[in-house]
Amino acid sequence: MDKSHIVTTEEQAKLKVNYTQLYNDGVITNPKIMDIACELQLDAIGDFVPLKFKVDLNEFRKEIKQYDNMWIPYLHREGLLNDRQGLNLVGLPGDTPTDSLSMPEAMRRTGRKLSELDFDTPTQLYKDLPSLQHIVDYFPKLGRCSLVKLNTGAWFPKHRDGILLQRSTFRIVVFLTNTNHTAYEWEHDHRIRQIDEGRAYYIDTRKTHRTHSYTQDSIHLVMNIPKTYDNVLRILDVLDAGES
Repeated sequence: MDKSHIVTTEEQAKLKVNYTQLYNDGVITNPKIMDIACELQLDAIGDFVPLKFKVDLNEFRKEIKQYDNMWIPYLHREGLLNDRQGLNLVGLPGDTPTDSLSMPEAMRRTGRKLSELDFDTPTQLYKDLPSLQHIVDYFPKLGRCSLVKLNTGAWFPKHRDGILLQRSTFRIVVFLTNTNHTAYEWEHDHRIRQIDEGRAYYIDTRKTHRTHSYTQDSIHLVMNIPKTYDNVLRILDVLDAGES
């Protein structure tokens, strides 16, 4: 059995963060004014916000078919069965679609500490999925972007991502195949959210969220967007319900 994609118990332990200790050690610094400005503006629009971007799912299904046998395990935990898979859309320079895409695995294979912004190079997968390019191309630069597939019974437990005001990226999630309410569940801030299949959303992943799939091939795209004020304003420009 290939164990190269398994996140070990030891690696999981290293992911635990003591924020107070890191602040006292000078690793975590005080938020800058622009951090606060970006977060206040994003907070003003909500935490699970539909955008104008939609994907033609019929086209996406045709395009992704060539990758049927190429999906790799995603964040597999030692001693835990959980059928989650992924493909690398925007990765490290030189990455292929099947290079490990989770942060612990990427740090293992590179031997160095990484941030979301180190993943800034589209892979061949980007070229092979024209149906997604109008969303990907909207931003001048991207951080780590991954296609994530949950099969029947797969889940992500309750967690938060990038909870500091100083986070370097914010997230857009594009809900693709089998992500409607009968097939898939996204609980956000302790409420099940309604999903328009094929639509992109700004999601404040600092808040507690979990997911669960009730069928095969529940696919969504997770995009890390560099947190600049320009990119925040770009979000305002594509709100599904903006100012009238």
